[in-house]
Amino acid sequence: MRLRLLLLALAACGKSAPASKEVTGTFAAKGEPVTVTKCRPARGESGVYVVLSTPKGALRFEAKQLWWNGDDPEGAFPGAALDCKKLDRSWGGGQRADGSAYFRGTLDFDCHDGPNTYVGKLTVDCGNITAEERAQLDKQRTDMRDEQNKAAGSGAN
Repeated sequence: MRLRLLLLALAACGKSAPASKEVTGTFAAKGEPVTVTKCRPARGESGVYVVLSTPKGALRFEAKQLWWNGDDPEGAFPGAALDCKKLDRSWGGGQRADGSAYFRGTLDFDCHDGPNTYVGKLTVDCGNITAEERAQLDKQRTDMRDEQNKAAGSGAN
């Protein structure tokens, strides 16, 4: 019986956590490919943010910046934001009356903290977005693109 439990425990150690169905794309931390296993949207002081957990740590997108925490995939994000030479993003999200949050967007980034690099192109859709919330996000995206096109057409920056 003990041998069987030991073998089951060893087998479980060799398995990696399954990829989150809410996040697709590619992500490499410190030059190694990593799988996003959990997507957690929430609301902070600066608005809605999202934490993407991996077996090697967690990536947080908030207030147009990224942070990496390799020590605690569920924890806080102390210190400075990553230095990004590229951080293209398109996102939307919100908070519900019950306090839960949702987040949808894309993150295309090339960042570092000294010698460590964090590169990814991810599509995120988490927080169990309802059809009504999805329609609202679609309208906000359309309105934003219309405003951008008007500004580009008028020569404004």
